Formats: sequence, structure tokens, C-alpha cells
Amino acid sequence: MKFENIHQVGGIRTGQLDNGVRVAWVDTGSGLRFLVALDRGWDVVDAHFNEYGLAYLTPNGIKPPDPEYNSAFEWLRGWPGGLVTTCGPETIGGPRPQEGGMSGLHGRYSNTWAEIESVINPDVRNGRLEMALHLIVRDTRMFGPNYEIRRKLSCTLGSPEIRIEDRVTNVGDSKVGHHWLYHCNLGYPLLDKGAKLIYRGKSQYWELPAAEDGSILPAITEKRMNLIKRIPDHLPEHAGSAERGLLVEVEPDKKGLCHIGLINSQIGVGLEVEYPAKDLPKMANWQHYAEGCYVTALEPFYGSLLGKPHDKSQMTETSLPSGKSRRYRITLRVHAGREQLKRLATHDGPVSK
Repeated sequence: MKFENIHQVGGIRTGQLDNGVRVAWVDTGSGLRFLVALDRGWDVVDAHFNEYGLAYLTPNGIKPPDPEYNSAFEWLRGWPGGLVTTCGPETIGGPRPQEGGMSGLHGRYSNTWAEIESVINPDVRNGRLEMALHLIVRDTRMFGPNYEIRRKLSCTLGSPEIRIEDRVTNVGDSKVGHHWLYHCNLGYPLLDKGAKLIYRGKSQYWELPAAEDGSILPAITEKRMNLIKRIPDHLPEHAGSAERGLLVEVEPDKKGLCHIGLINSQIGVGLEVEYPAKDLPKMANWQHYAEGCYVTALEPFYGSLLGKPHDKSQMTETSLPSGKSRRYRITLRVHAGREQLKRLATHDGPVSK
């Protein structure tokens, strides 16, 4: 061996930012490095592969959790952006009437601190290359609903890959609503003009602001739906809060796994998101290409994203009985070089109505 300290080649370090937010810095030893915000649901914020940034970051920075961010659209004041923002566990999507009152944008999970169970670094001398964080997030209230989320985030030394495994359990005494979404936010320089989104399947177009009749699901051609998979330069019409996207039933492979992502051939880097279709039956591709606020997100989800008035084709009633759990897993994988990008591109194809 040519080193004595594992952090010379990779591993996990924990600490605090100046504002007190607890974080973990993870270096996979493969060029992929990222920051986990332990006080914001243990989500992945900053992420780089070699010299290239992968994630979109908001101007907010990483703020401590605050219950004020759970109401209406105040979530946007606390959201740091980042490579993975988890949404749920009770609701996802925009504020709307739910059983028990009005929900806030994308639920409470990403505004909840995590309890650290263990931090495991690689032990090369004894043949262990895996590094892992085990954490618990509790979203609870007197009389319920009460959720416990156990998360394992793991990597393998030398591999540019992040694996997230979640188990969401209803630890209360009554049935509760449950929706779950992984908001994977891609930003410059990975996201740039000419890059291409990778996915295929049955799709539905949506855009905001809504039309005069309240509709956010205008009819467009399949040709146009496929055109918006190519990343444009800034779009002046996206200034402010205008946005668009697709809801996609991604076609899984023979193993039941969905493979989605983005390829930027100019820098020779791509990002793949892999997940089981049975866990996360739908995916939203959010697009907002304003000046500065230039972002697209790949969002595999379970449940109802747009609410009953708009997403009748989706599951609009999801619940979790007392004592029961749902498990989710998602893998983010960086690809670099012509051959790896060609393999990622094999998962691409047309979207159709």
C-alpha cells in the first residue's frame, strides 16, 4: 500500500458549515465528489465529477431547516437545489388541499434533520471498498401522521456512483397518505445547450403558468415533445416562474429497471439515474431555462404529482397502513468518454402520447 490515511484516496468526512448545518463530504476516489446535507433530509447538494459541476444550486445556499418552509411555496426560500432532493413523505407536488389541511410544496422531508446511525469508511487493507452513511429521518406529529425514513447512502471506492436505499414506515396507529419523489436537479456545465435528455416512454406535456381555463396540460404534437428533450440555450419566456416538462411512464429493461439521464457530448460526461419501475412508476422531467436559473430535473416518483384535477391517469390515492413500509432505491451513475456515453445512449428513444 502507498498510503496510510484512507482520505488520501477517498472516503467520508462529517462536519458543520458556518451556519451550523451538519454535512458529510463524500469522495468516491473516482472523480465524483459530493456533499450530503444531514440537516436537510440527508439529501445530496453540491456534486462534481472531476472539474465539472453536475447539480443546479439555488441562490439560497444550504440553510438550516425551518418549519416556516413547510407552508405554501415557502419551500422555495429554503431549497438549496442540489443533485438529489427527496420530496414527501406525505405529499409531493404543489400546494393543494389534502386530508388534514393544505399541503406545502413537495412535502416536509427535505426540511427535516437526520439522526446519524453510522458512518462507514472504506477499509482497503481488509478488502472493503464500500463507504456508507446510515441515517434516520422522523417526520412526526402528536396524533399523527408519523413517518420514519431509514436511509442508506453508499458508494464504492473507485466507482463514480451514488446508491440511495430508503425504507419509509408508518410508525403511527392509523393509515396515512404517502407519496415519494426524487428531485434530481441538473445544472451547468453538465446542463448546457446541445446536451440531450435520455429516456423513452408514454408521455404527457405540461406547462406553467396555467391557461385561462386553469389547464396546465395543453395538447402538443409528439414531434414537439421529442424536440424538448434537446437542451436549448436560455429561453426568455422562462423568466420568472414559467416552466414546462413531461410526465413519462419510462419503459423499463428486462430486469424491471428504468434508465434515464442526460448526455453532454461537448464535455464528454453523462449522468444516469437508475431505479426499479415497480417502486417509482412515473417520472417527471421539469424544465426551466431562464438566465441564471438554468435547470432541468429528472424526478422519478410514486403517487400523485399534479393532484386529482390534472393527473387522472396517475395514482391519486396512495396510503400506507399502520406499521407498513415501502422501500425505494435509486442509483446515480456518472459516465465519461465515448464508449460509456454510447452505452448510456442505448436507453434513449422516442416519447409518445
